[in-house]
Amino acid sequence: MRKDNDRNYTEFRAKKQKEAGGQIKLSGAFLNEHEEEVLNLIKHQSRLFEQNSPDHKVTDISKVDGNIVVTTSSHNLAAHLGKALSHAFKGKHKMNFSQDEQYVEVDWRRD
Repeated sequence: MRKDNDRNYTEFRAKKQKEAGGQIKLSGAFLNEHEEEVLNLIKHQSRLFEQNSPDHKVTDISKVDGNIVVTTSSHNLAAHLGKALSHAFKGKHKMNFSQDEQYVEVDWRRD
């Protein structure tokens, strides 16, 4: 029998927040020459990541001023893609996390 002043521990759990996401900016001369290979890597890694975490997806890929901008639904996926690009194609990547670490901007460049 439950009393009015008894509480269930689940009432104290924080509600799961959806991750804010991330953005990857790709630039450099290498990108212009190998755009198809770079995009194939992003799509392939995204599909592999999505198998384990269905909510983590690439939501948009667009060209802006000769660069490519990839938007993701998860900061984890954005960070993963930045590392995968550096591993596969070398170049340099820099990650800037927001203050609460729920959003990341990744800049990847190879000249």
